[in-house]
Amino acid sequence: MQVFKAFFKTVKRQSASLSIYFIIFLALTVLLTTNGQSQQETTYKATKVKIAVIDRDNTVLSKSLYNYIDENHTIVTIKDDKESMADELFYGNVEYILIIDQGFQDKIKSGNNENIIESIKVPQSVSGQFVDNQINQYLSTLNIYLSSGYSVDDASKLAMDTSAISTQVSLQKVNDTSTVRSSTYYFFTYIPYILICILTVGLGSILITFRKYDLNSRIQCSALSITKKNISLTLSSLLFSLSCWAAFMIMAAVLYNTDFFSFKGLLYVLNSFIFLLIAMSIVYFISYFVQSTSILSMVSNVLGLGLSFLGGIFVPLEFMSTGVVAFAKFLPTYWYVKANQIIDTYTGTSAQINTYLSYIGIEFIFALAIFSAALASSRLKKH
Repeated sequence: MQVFKAFFKTVKRQSASLSIYFIIFLALTVLLTTNGQSQQETTYKATKVKIAVIDRDNTVLSKSLYNYIDENHTIVTIKDDKESMADELFYGNVEYILIIDQGFQDKIKSGNNENIIESIKVPQSVSGQFVDNQINQYLSTLNIYLSSGYSVDDASKLAMDTSAISTQVSLQKVNDTSTVRSSTYYFFTYIPYILICILTVGLGSILITFRKYDLNSRIQCSALSITKKNISLTLSSLLFSLSCWAAFMIMAAVLYNTDFFSFKGLLYVLNSFIFLLIAMSIVYFISYFVQSTSILSMVSNVLGLGLSFLGGIFVPLEFMSTGVVAFAKFLPTYWYVKANQIIDTYTGTSAQINTYLSYIGIEFIFALAIFSAALASSRLKKH
């Protein structure tokens, strides 16, 4: 009982800093949830570039190139002098300037494509390279028709028709990754990262206080056994962890009340509770090996980000390589995410429930294994 009281006296003393951390993580939860929910597939659409075309040849083929540019991009009219060109590029009125020199048609008809056009663009511009490739492709098509014996008029017409040929591009679903996830799904998917971070910083700092040599020696000198002390610390840690978890559940109930107060919501809550036990066990374990709060903050970032990136929280499992996924199966976050995916696509079948229960069963084994390692550490270090 004395350990229990001392624990929450320490919590009260650190309540200001803990509140700050809690507010930060609360805001981070909403930010991550919103960001995750907004990540949806979009259809590819070619970008039109603002181009100025200076036609100094004024022939059938030069006009054909002008029409091709006009068909695919936005033509901007500018003056034909260096100062105006520089100003238009500087102020962003155009992104690309194409100059068709005199003799353009004659050179193409003779098969000479060198120095027939001049382009001015922003150095290392992606859009500039994109337009260069299009123009070169069009001129190559034009050359093919002219060398095949077609007249200038026919070659320009056929080149335009060929350039207009396109194919339908669509994004294919990969393992149903294009499914639009609900905000509730993203909220509960990001919860492990938040729980690991806030418990490592909050609970971890309190446990470190109890691991300090002077305080620990004073407890060992009392009539309190190591077993009773560990039971009191475990119950105190569990109550503290439950308080943090409950705050996020209340937040989820307010933000997503329709989904939260449903059977799927119950499954989400159960899954997050099991992971709470994992997070608490991890923090309880590392508190035996970390002796300062500054190192604890670093450990918090490494654990939170490492488990989140490798376990499928920040990077969807479908986008990971086979090797990384195989490694992720040794992490509790992998099974947490897999359980959440089952919930998100739940249609009421018993097979889904059985799979879900097997996943949270694996998570519970992780919690037991890590907590057992923590208890073993307490015996070895006699804490």
